[in-house]
Amino acid sequence: MKPCETPIFDFLQAYAESGISRLHMPGHKGRPIPGGEAFPFALDITEIRGADVLREAEGIIGRSEEIAAELFGTRATCYSAGGSTLSILGMLRTAKRFGGKLLAVRNCHIAFLNGCTLLDWQPEWLCPPYDRETGLASVVTAEEIGTRMDRDPEIRTVYLTSPDYYGAEADIRAIAAEVHRRGGLLLVDNAHGAHLKFLPEDRHPMTLGADLCCDSAHKALPVLTGGGYLHSRLDLPKSILKDDMALFGSTSPSYLILASLDLCNRWLAEQAREAFAAMESRTRRTEAVLQRKGVQLHPWKTDPAKITIDCRKSGWEEEEMAKLLRRNRIEPEFCGGGKIVLMFSPFSDEEDFARLEDAFASFVPREPLPYPEAEVSPRTVMTLREAQFAPFEEISVSEAAGRIAAESRITCPPAVPVVAAGEWIGENEKKLLQNSGNFSLKVVK
Repeated sequence: MKPCETPIFDFLQAYAESGISRLHMPGHKGRPIPGGEAFPFALDITEIRGADVLREAEGIIGRSEEIAAELFGTRATCYSAGGSTLSILGMLRTAKRFGGKLLAVRNCHIAFLNGCTLLDWQPEWLCPPYDRETGLASVVTAEEIGTRMDRDPEIRTVYLTSPDYYGAEADIRAIAAEVHRRGGLLLVDNAHGAHLKFLPEDRHPMTLGADLCCDSAHKALPVLTGGGYLHSRLDLPKSILKDDMALFGSTSPSYLILASLDLCNRWLAEQAREAFAAMESRTRRTEAVLQRKGVQLHPWKTDPAKITIDCRKSGWEEEEMAKLLRRNRIEPEFCGGGKIVLMFSPFSDEEDFARLEDAFASFVPREPLPYPEAEVSPRTVMTLREAQFAPFEEISVSEAAGRIAAESRITCPPAVPVVAAGEWIGENEKKLLQNSGNFSLKVVK
C-alpha cells in the first residue's frame, strides 16, 4: 500500500523541532505550562508562513484536504475545526445559492436552526409519525420526501439527519434518487457517521448520492474534538465552499485539530477498514449477549458504532440503568428519553466490551414501561429570524400555551428542537417541553 502523506503534521513537527523563537500567537510559545507537560503545546501555532490558511487552503492544508477527498470519494472535502456545526452552516449557505424552498426533517440539530436563522431561510418541516413503541419519530422514507416535493414544486433542497443520535439510518440511496428526480439537492447531517465509509459495507451518504454532507470526525474516528468535514459532490469550485464556511468560522482555527484530521488520513488509508470490521463484529457479539440477558435494544439501530438500550422496554427507568452502568465503571454517552446510548470505536478495547457484558450478568428484565404520547404538529406563526430578533419576555413553560416561542428549545443531547422559534405553543407542545426538562421559555411579547 502506498504510504499516505501527512503534510500538516509533518510541518508542525518540523517547526516544533526547529528551535525558532515564537514571537507570534499562541502565548504558550510551544512550551508546556507547569503540570501540562503531556499536552502538545509545541505543535500549536497560528497561520505563519508555510502553514497555509484554512479558509483559502492552497498549501499543506489544501493537500491534506485533497487526500481526505480521495479517501471519502468526494469531489471536494473541506476541513472544519468547528465541528459539524460549522459544516452545517457552510452547506446551508452553499445550498441557498441554488434558490428555492428548503424541506427539513424535524429531527435536526440546533445548528441547523441557527443556520436558517442567520441566513433567513425558513424551513418547511417534514415530521415522520411518532412511534409509541420506541418513543421516537419514525425514520423518514423516500416516499414521504417525494410526496412533499410533489406537493410543493418550489422545494429545491432537502435536509435530513442520518444516522440519527440513536444509530438509525435512513435509506439515503432511495431518498437521493427521489430528490434528484425532481431536480433537488440532498443535504445530509452525517455528524455521527464519518465511519460509515470504512465499514465492510460502505454506507456513507456521499457514496449513496448526497450532494452535501457533514461529518463529525471526532465522534468515531481518532480526531480531536471539533474536527470535522464538509463533503461535496456539486460541480462548484472548492473556493465557494471555503467562502461559505468562512462566513461563520473563526479566523483562528486550531492547528492541533487540523493536524489530528491530517494524521487520521493515514489511519483511514492504512488501518480503518480492518479496524472497523473488527469493531462491528465485536459490538454485534456484545449486543447478542445483552439480548440473551433480556436487555431490549433499539430495533431500528443499524450503526455498529453504537449500542442503544431501550430502558423502558426493558422495564427500567434510564437513570436507574445508568447507575447500574456507573457502578460497573461505565459512563454512557447519553441517558434520557427512556434510552441509553453507548458509543464505540476501533479504539475501544476488550475490557470496555467485557465490562459492559459483566454489568448485565445478573440483569432481570421487568414489565415494559409505556412511552408517553408525544404527537406534535409544528405550527409556524413567524419565521425563525423574525422570532429570534423580536422583543421577548421569559416565562414559565406552564404559562406558555397560546404564546409564540422567541427561541428554539432543545433536549441536549441530541440537541433536537422540541419547539422552534416562531412556533405557536399549544398544550401538547407545553407538555413536551416539560417532559424534556424545559421549564422556562422566551416568548414573543
